[in-house]
Amino acid sequence: RKVVPAQLGFLAIYNPSLGTTDETLADQIVYYSSQESRRTKRKQKGLDAEATKEVENEKLRHIGLAQGMVEFAKTFSDGKPMDTVETEKSRIILHEIEAGWWILAVSQA
Repeated sequence: RKVVPAQLGFLAIYNPSLGTTDETLADQIVYYSSQESRRTKRKQKGLDAEATKEVENEKLRHIGLAQGMVEFAKTFSDGKPMDTVETEKSRIILHEIEAGWWILAVSQA
């Protein structure tokens, strides 16, 4: 068997307190980079509105899922945040670097 090294699927830095309503949810994301968004930008130099919205929705889905996992895990860990989630195909790393500031990295095999 050949060993395939993991690759960074996406990396995000976010703070939930920067966007507390549905309209300001995207304001939580301070930095976001993914393989898919870079690939899309390379293919279409001038992104059309639909592609731009798709990339934005991808960001929001990832951040929302991470926040949901953190809140869910807190119920089982006396309020302490989780650090990692491992699946067969990916590893999700969540780290609160300062109060309210999170780094989210997902590696994919």
